[in-house]
Amino acid sequence: MNLYKKSGIFAIALLAFSSCAVHDLFEENLELGQVLPTVTWELGSSVCRAGSDVTFLGKYYTTNTDVEISHSEVWAMVTRSQSAAATLRLTSSLSYTKTVTSSDTVRSSQLIQSYDHSLATWNGYEYELNASFPTSQTLIPVSWVNPAEFDSERFDLYYPETFKAEFNETVVNYLTADSTYYNDLRHVYCNYDFTAEQFQTISANNGVTFPTETATDMKSDLWYTNLENVVGYYYNTIDENGVATSHEVASLEDVPAEYTGYEVYESSPWVFCRYSDDTGGAIYSIRDAYKPFFKELMEQIPFEDWIFNSVDNVYSVEFTRSYTLIPQFKVVDTNGKVGMATDEKTVQLN
Repeated sequence: MNLYKKSGIFAIALLAFSSCAVHDLFEENLELGQVLPTVTWELGSSVCRAGSDVTFLGKYYTTNTDVEISHSEVWAMVTRSQSAAATLRLTSSLSYTKTVTSSDTVRSSQLIQSYDHSLATWNGYEYELNASFPTSQTLIPVSWVNPAEFDSERFDLYYPETFKAEFNETVVNYLTADSTYYNDLRHVYCNYDFTAEQFQTISANNGVTFPTETATDMKSDLWYTNLENVVGYYYNTIDENGVATSHEVASLEDVPAEYTGYEVYESSPWVFCRYSDDTGGAIYSIRDAYKPFFKELMEQIPFEDWIFNSVDNVYSVEFTRSYTLIPQFKVVDTNGKVGMATDEKTVQLN
């Protein structure tokens, strides 16, 4: 015969933790100066597969001779932890990962199961209850990591609505705000499959002339520098805010006497290649007239393409969701007074 039937246990084993009481008898019955049952307990494990039972050993007694123990209870609160991340893969050296995390209580403390006092045994100085309580199969962890196919519906389900736009904006700003990631910008231009129509439209939008070649090797040839050929000179002025501005001139004679002139080298029309005293060699940046063009060009790349890992042929997303139970063990006497174990315990569901 089933143990629970034999003992008369009234099992309120709510596997989904739904439609159960959320009031706390401990708070409702606490009075100053009252004698409560003394309670401790130990869990069989702090990790459990969702849908399985968690074993425990409860220990309790009361010093109030006017009452007896009625029953014991396990209550549990459920917390959820989530992490959603995506990693940039299209660039050569720029590394960027956007991560959003959250942790919240998804179910307040609720009664999971009750145990008749007759289930406990007396060990000479306190009662011991060897029992278990259920967990819900609905709390199975979720993991979506580096899929071979990008599932937009799944992404929208797991990630914040603004995640894609914020990711793209950050990457584009890294590439176009200054010359820090000049080589990455060139790498993306040469290797990404832009169309001739995109080059034409964006050139017209920004009032510049830009080649419409789409083959990688041709684009690589078009973006060039030639340090053997000096085509001009430049000097820098610094304003009251410490901002430097470069001024190009045809010859050293055109450099004002109070400034130092430096060489400008042959390069693609959108590249400003010049000598720098700071580095002792050539430095590279995008000319101001072409910066809006490249910003708009980079904005044409969809989120999925930024994160595609072409080496492993996967999309670099990582979403995880896990649940944790925070159980409490309570003992109720025949006057309805409640004692409870005070140490916090957790059960990680896997």
